[in-house]
Amino acid sequence: MSNFTKYILYVLFAVSLVFIISFFVNQEATLDAFLYYTYALVGIAILATVILPLLNLKSNPKGLKRMLMTFVLAVVFVGLAYVLASSDPLVVKINVEATDNTLKLTDAGLILTYILSVGAIIAILSGSVIKMVRNR
Repeated sequence: MSNFTKYILYVLFAVSLVFIISFFVNQEATLDAFLYYTYALVGIAILATVILPLLNLKSNPKGLKRMLMTFVLAVVFVGLAYVLASSDPLVVKINVEATDNTLKLTDAGLILTYILSVGAIIAILSGSVIKMVRNR
């Protein structure tokens, strides 16, 4: 990892820490700023996920097929999570009335998190098992 990347990570970590602490000190005052910061980080991650492989495409043209397969797989997982999601409201102490679409998207995000978590656990375990079998 280059020094520039390390410094960017340290700055993002420090800003995140400030947002987290200020959120717990005064939730109502910093909630919007905290959410906008989160949106910005997610946007940066999505842009980096899409743009960096495209920049690498010149040196590895076969990577386009792999990138498209990964994209299709991601769309399938998001679609599956959306189909499995319900629009039933949760009982929470919040003053904002949520629409059916908002509830469905929130539920889809949770289900997608569950699917990806299970996939990560399976990948970790299967990688360990494959490594043990190959080293035999």
